[in-house]
Amino acid sequence: MGTYLNIKFSICRKLVAGGTVTSADNVTVREVLDMLEGTFSKVAEAVANGEFALWLGAGISRKAPSLGNLIDLGIEALRLRAIDPETKTIFYPKLEEALLIAEGNLKELQPLYGQPFESWPQHKVIQGRLWNKYSRFLDIRINSKPSDYMLWEAIDIRAAFAEPNSPAAEHLCIAVLILEGSIGEIASANWDGFIEKAVEGLSGGADGILQVVVDPSQLRGGRGIARLLKFHGCILHASQEPNVFRRFLTGSHTQIVQWPHNQQFTAMVESVTALATSHRTLVMGLSIQDANLQGVFSKAKKANPWPWPPEPNAPGHVFCEDTIKEGQRDVLKIVYGDSYNESMADIEAASHIRSWAEQVLIALVLYVIEKKLSFLMCDRLKEVGRDGAETAIVAALEELRNKLSELAQFDPVDKSRTASVVQAIATWSRIVAIFRTGTLPPIDDSYERISSSSLKHIQTDANAKAARLGDLAIALSLLRHGQISGLWSLSTLSKEPLARGAIAAKGSWEQADVRPMFMVKGAAEALTLNKAGVLTDNSAIVIHADDTWSRMVEIRGGSRRVGAAPGRIGRIYPQHVSMQKIIEDNESMDAMMKALVSEMPL
Repeated sequence: MGTYLNIKFSICRKLVAGGTVTSADNVTVREVLDMLEGTFSKVAEAVANGEFALWLGAGISRKAPSLGNLIDLGIEALRLRAIDPETKTIFYPKLEEALLIAEGNLKELQPLYGQPFESWPQHKVIQGRLWNKYSRFLDIRINSKPSDYMLWEAIDIRAAFAEPNSPAAEHLCIAVLILEGSIGEIASANWDGFIEKAVEGLSGGADGILQVVVDPSQLRGGRGIARLLKFHGCILHASQEPNVFRRFLTGSHTQIVQWPHNQQFTAMVESVTALATSHRTLVMGLSIQDANLQGVFSKAKKANPWPWPPEPNAPGHVFCEDTIKEGQRDVLKIVYGDSYNESMADIEAASHIRSWAEQVLIALVLYVIEKKLSFLMCDRLKEVGRDGAETAIVAALEELRNKLSELAQFDPVDKSRTASVVQAIATWSRIVAIFRTGTLPPIDDSYERISSSSLKHIQTDANAKAARLGDLAIALSLLRHGQISGLWSLSTLSKEPLARGAIAAKGSWEQADVRPMFMVKGAAEALTLNKAGVLTDNSAIVIHADDTWSRMVEIRGGSRRVGAAPGRIGRIYPQHVSMQKIIEDNESMDAMMKALVSEMPL
């Protein structure tokens, strides 16, 4: 194994042991970003380039009905039928079968059968034991009933999922990464529809974004930007068309064991196996404890083994967990074979981001957006011969990204960072929509993507370059640098009226007014703002990517303001600033800052 890799992951283990990241519960988004720029930089780069497939489990869907609640529903259904004289003969032994799976003492429990399960003193113990044996619990069979009776009738899985919550931070971030072209393949064991709902909401219901596959026949449908393989079924599909999709809900021990060999799943098994073969694996909330999934990775290894050490590339399998679970460690043993025995500690360190999926996904979204903007920004600077300013301006953008990561705060009531993510998406989309069109986002709660091209492919994306988002990135970097330097303060907006600006700016002096600030691609977008009445007789600052407005003003011999009656004293008019002019006239970031300050005195 390479000396560099040994040192790198040795440092990682010392950081964890030394308390820098003590657990996945308390790691911050900023700390995850530091990992993505450091120890796991190859992983972050590979995700941004679309090399990783997500493998998802229940851990990312905490607002879905929990397994514990489903167990309670199942036991209670058996209990009620067991004490009903009409059904006692059939269900009394089935209740006790369930309790024996949970290693319960029947003599102690039998006096409690007349009471609701949740009131039993042993309730939590039984629930916890069945949690780890859920597939056996779901495999309890009732004479003359369908084999999925426990799931479909006793638990009534349709009713349990009937009123879903809104997508959480994890699902929203996955949707953003899909829209940005960084995630193209997802394999999910989850029955819920959170990812589908998040993609639909952030894309404004656009077609061709996500291909959802439950029935293998859906593999023949048109590909979207991304593909979601729901290899254990989908409750949405099963509820809407039970005759077609109910049979794909997989949860019992027998179903799991037969899954690789069941003809109705053959195409799905081959698809997820191909995914494990062709893409690196990023696991979130999925224990991989079931033998059917471990078999998938074994078959993938046989087809095309993943090397160890992986340098100069990212490792083939990465888990976002507090500690690597037994089933996940089994996967590492399977895919790396003898190399695992020889480099056990290093393989596990390289394959383990000590964080929950929520923090990792938020950090990845910030990473991808910043890297895309940095590329477009550097491309723009090179275009006008200002390569020398790249380092300082990129550093300012990275600092802005890091500052934003600190705003992703954990809400102790909701027990998530979802509110911060929703706010950030609204703020970003407001800025980009105004830049592109001079209007607010046309659909509430939608996401304004940079480009559907991955980071690697954006380099040849002519449309992304023509959108002049590189100029927007330079403006944001300079504005952030001015804020750090104490020249002004900036505040973000989300749902406020258009007249309030893309963001709000305030000078550093005591009685300075808050002024609306708009960033636009060019004169057409500024005229759209003016037509909407938001630039008339106010103190707005309008930062243009191009110089069309300033050239129009020069031709007319006027000022860089929207026209107004002459002779008025003491009024503040909209101020128009050209980023193109600032970039072309100044060689360094400091010179650009001075020019910006002189153009828009706050």
